[in-house]
Amino acid sequence: MNQQSLIQVSLLTLLSMVAFSANAIICRWALDHQLIDPMSFTSLRLGSAALVLFAVMTWFYWRKSKVNQKSIPEAPNKISRGSWQAAIVLFVYAMTFSYGYVAISTATGALLLAGIVQLTILGYAVHKGEKLHLAEWIGVGLALIGLIYLVYPKLTTSSWWGLVMMSMSAFTWALYTINGRKSANPLSDTAFNFYRTIPMIVIASGLSVWLTEETFLTNRGVWLAIVSGGVTTGLGYILWYSALPKISSSMASSSQLLVPLIAAFGATWLIDEPITMTFMVAALLMLTGLGLVVHGRNQHRKAANKPL
Repeated sequence: MNQQSLIQVSLLTLLSMVAFSANAIICRWALDHQLIDPMSFTSLRLGSAALVLFAVMTWFYWRKSKVNQKSIPEAPNKISRGSWQAAIVLFVYAMTFSYGYVAISTATGALLLAGIVQLTILGYAVHKGEKLHLAEWIGVGLALIGLIYLVYPKLTTSSWWGLVMMSMSAFTWALYTINGRKSANPLSDTAFNFYRTIPMIVIASGLSVWLTEETFLTNRGVWLAIVSGGVTTGLGYILWYSALPKISSSMASSSQLLVPLIAAFGATWLIDEPITMTFMVAALLMLTGLGLVVHGRNQHRKAANKPL
C-alpha cells in the first residue's frame, strides 16, 4: 500500500469511528434532554439510514452500469439482499441502544458497547474451536474486571435498566457483526436489512403509542434522529465498509476501541457530561485488556500463516 492509499484508508477509518461515536452522543443528547421519545428516535434513525443507504447503493450500481457500457459487458451480479433474521437483530440493536441511553451516560454506554461486542465475538471464536493466546486470556480477564468495575456501582441505582438495555444492544450488534462477516456485499446487505426494519418500526411504534402513550416529538429531536440515521449511521457504515477490505482484522478490531474515548470526550465538549474517575479506571482496564486480545489474535494469525 503506497503512502497516498495509506492516508486515504486511515482517514476513512478515523471518520467512521467518529461517526459511530457521534451516534452515541446524538442519541444521548436527544433523549436526555427529552427532545424525542426513544421509539420515535429509533424509527427515524432506521428509516433515514435506509433511505441514505439505498440512495448511495443505487448511485453505485448506476455508476457501475455506465462504466460497463463503455467496456466489455460483464455478467450481471446477483444483488445481495440481506435477510429477515439479520434485520430483526439490527432492529433489536437500534431499539435497545435508544432505550439504554435514556438512563446511562454517553461514555458508559459506548464503553459497555465496545467491551461486550469484542468479548462476544471472541467467545464465538472460542465456541468455534479457536484457541486463545496467553495475551488473550490476560486481556479477557482485565476487560471483565473493568466491565464489572464499571457496572457494579450502578446495579443498585435507577440506571440499572439502562445497563441491561445497552448490554442487549451490544450483544445483538455482535451477532449482526458475526453474521456480516459472511457477506460478500455488506453495503447491499445492510441497506436491505435496514429496509426490512420498516414494518417492525410501524408495529413497534403502534404498540408504543397504545401501551405507553409517551410519544413526544420536537423539531430539534426529529432533526437529531435524522442526522443520527442518515449521516452518522448511514454514511458512517459506507465509510467503514469502504475501509474494511483494505485493513487487517486486528486493525479493524483495535480501531473500534477508539469509539468509547471519542464518545466520552465528545460528550464532555458538546453536552457537558463529566468524565468520572470510575469511567477512567474502567476504560483503562477494558481497553488495555481488549488491546491485549487484539494483539493475541494477531499473533495467532501470524503463527498460522508462517510457512513450515
